Formats: sequence, structure tokens, C-alpha cells
Amino acid sequence: MSVKKLIILAAAGLAVVGASAAMAGGPDHMAMPSAPAFEPSVYLEGHFGYAGSNWGDYNGSGVMGTAGSSAFSPSTNATGWLTAGADLGYNFTQNFALELGWFWLPNVSGGFTSWSSTASTNGGATVRSWFAYTAAKLSVPVIENLDLFGKIGVAYRNLSYSVPSTPAALQNVTGDGGYWAPLFGAGIQYDWNNWLIGAQYLYLPGNNSVNYGAPAPFNNSGAPNAAPEANLYTGFLGYKFNV
Repeated sequence: MSVKKLIILAAAGLAVVGASAAMAGGPDHMAMPSAPAFEPSVYLEGHFGYAGSNWGDYNGSGVMGTAGSSAFSPSTNATGWLTAGADLGYNFTQNFALELGWFWLPNVSGGFTSWSSTASTNGGATVRSWFAYTAAKLSVPVIENLDLFGKIGVAYRNLSYSVPSTPAALQNVTGDGGYWAPLFGAGIQYDWNNWLIGAQYLYLPGNNSVNYGAPAPFNNSGAPNAAPEANLYTGFLGYKFNV
């Protein structure tokens, strides 16, 4: 049956119902049911999914990245792997919330590239990373209990470049680093008796800052504060507590 016929039948059905009510002495105009009153709430969600971060084509680090410009070339999780995280938020209105969150990003490991023999050492290098953020969440209802949402905020990404038996040339570009960046997200969410289930995409830009304190040949590198962008695709399950 065509969509046009379905619309005509639905309109006819509504007309019959309205006529029946009028013949029965019902009111000419029936009041629309009022929406339930909004209650502020706190929500807690757990996320699991995939984080894409292309270290294999990245040349801003100088330690981990493309073979032509970095000391190490990624061989484990070079383009991404599984991720997990959580967020805690407060719904000020039906359409606006503030949120805090944390995500673990996959470890990336690799061995020496051909040009880095001057910095040779035993073993390879590993980069560990996570980020925490705060964001505003804006929601738009689609149908009852189903919302589309967007997020915008700021995040801090922590990075740790580790090299066993670190040679002198790498001492200033390994260890702990990090950077601040904007955060953007979007997703869909279903609310079922205060249980929340949905899917989300988060985008965290990369950082290409240069570590000018590093000795040659790493004086144009960005480690330990540099890393490629991260794209997170997760499903989540949570619960909303009315307050």
C-alpha cells in the first residue's frame, strides 16, 4: 500500500473517531494531554567501542609515527583498537546538560625505523594515552523517549612515551606529556524507565606542537606532547537518577 493511501486512511479514521465523539455528545475540542513535568536528574554512563587514531601516517611526534620521519614505526594498534570510558552528567533542563567524562585510548607500540640507528636501544617504544573532558550536551527529542544529542567541550589528553633503556637522544621526548583541545560529539539515546542506552561519536583533535628543547635529531619533534587525532565510536548503557 502506498504512503499516500496510508495517509488518507489515517485521516479518514480520525474523522470517524471525531464524528462518533460529536454524536455521543462529547466536547467539540478535546484538550491535548500535557507533557510530564521535567525533573532535574543526574546520569552515569559506561561506554565501550572502537577508537581510531592513525599513528602509522602521523609525522608530528618524531618518536612514534611514519617511518620516514619518526624513530619508531607503529606495529601494534597503528590505526586504532578498542576503547572504554565513562561519563557523569547533570540534566538542568530536558534539552541541556553538563557532563564530565574519561576515556582510555589504545596503547600503540612499534620498533625502530631504518634511519634511527643512532638512537638504537633494546626493545621498542610504547605510547599510552587517555583523556578527560567537560562538555555541554544539547538534546533534541525525535519521538517519545528517543533523543538526538550533540556535545561540545574541552578535553585534556595525557600521553606517556616509553622506551626501554632510553638513550640520551630520546630523554627529552619520552616520559609524560599532554595537551588541551576542543571536543565534539554526537549521538542517539533512548530512555527506558530511567535506563539509558545509545550510541555516540566523539572527536578529539590531534596536536602537532614542537618540542624545541629536544636535542638533534629530535629538535623538530613534538613528543611527548604530540599525537594524532582520535575518533571514538561507542555504545553506552547508563542510568538516570532523579534529584
